[in-house]
Amino acid sequence: MARSAKLTAVDALATLAAALRSFEEEASVALDELDRQVRRAVEWIEHDQKEYWRRQVRKSSDDVASARANLARARAVRVADHQPACREERKALEKAKRRLAIAQEKGETVRRWSVAVLHEVNEYKGGINQFAGWLGSDLPRAVAALSRMSDSLDSYVSGMWAAVPAGPPPDDVTEGDRSMFSASG
Repeated sequence: MARSAKLTAVDALATLAAALRSFEEEASVALDELDRQVRRAVEWIEHDQKEYWRRQVRKSSDDVASARANLARARAVRVADHQPACREERKALEKAKRRLAIAQEKGETVRRWSVAVLHEVNEYKGGINQFAGWLGSDLPRAVAALSRMSDSLDSYVSGMWAAVPAGPPPDDVTEGDRSMFSASG
């Protein structure tokens, strides 16, 4: 069975090919920017946040040790065989312990998020790699096919115009076709 097409705009294929090339460039730039942002986010979680909370745990541990030492010194001082209440030192120790617990909790949260983020990044890269592969191979093949089709249509139309006799178009030609005849002749 023969297939036919009604051609109204031969340059549509060339326009589509140009639009696809433009899309390819913009998509490639967008993928590069996304990759940079993902790497920055992973670096922030994997390095910056892990290191920050590791330092906070260390500092808080030192603060707890210091507060314990201050409490022990305060308890060792006796005034007239009376042991002081050491309220301020106890408050400082409790405050230091709370800070340590928070820092440890945040460190553990960052560790869990690191695992989750790496998993999600791998999922993201799987999908993006498919799209990037399409951009790198399938899209250029499609553009090349459109260019070949456009060239074939241009050759066909050029051959068709060469076969058209000079003079006015036949009476059964529509007004739109008349403008094509007059534009080419």
